Amino acid sequence: MKKEASLSIVEDTTNKRFLMIRHHRGINNGCINFPGGKKEDGETMLDCVIRETFEETGLTITNPIQVGYVEFPSMNFYVHIFKSTEFSGSLKDKEDEVETFWQDITAIPYDEMREADRDFIPDILAGKYVKRRYNYDQDFHLISIENI
Repeated sequence: MKKEASLSIVEDTTNKRFLMIRHHRGINNGCINFPGGKKEDGETMLDCVIRETFEETGLTITNPIQVGYVEFPSMNFYVHIFKSTEFSGSLKDKEDEVETFWQDITAIPYDEMREADRDFIPDILAGKYVKRRYNYDQDFHLISIENI
């Protein structure tokens, strides 16, 4: 069965910053990224990105727009990337999973992100629609990147 997930890039345009998370468990433990997570049965990708953003951060996003799609076939993982500039609520940590924080738009911590994220995030933040496939070996080392 195909594992689908969402990634949520939330931009605070007034204060020129992005909502980011630091993972506290799993394969991304210690890494920084944007909120997101796995799609549940019967859920649309739009519902998924809204739910996952709220669960991980406490913020409710409105009008998310799909800005990319990335595949990790060796892990059977397929991620739909959305961007939002409208949100409400209060920021909170999901302490057992992630730390949430606002990051200045000019200081994205790429050195603390996974290789694939370092590859596609700059293009998305530059306004490009990204559609890529990332191939990893069994030890989670990046082998190749393909535009799809």
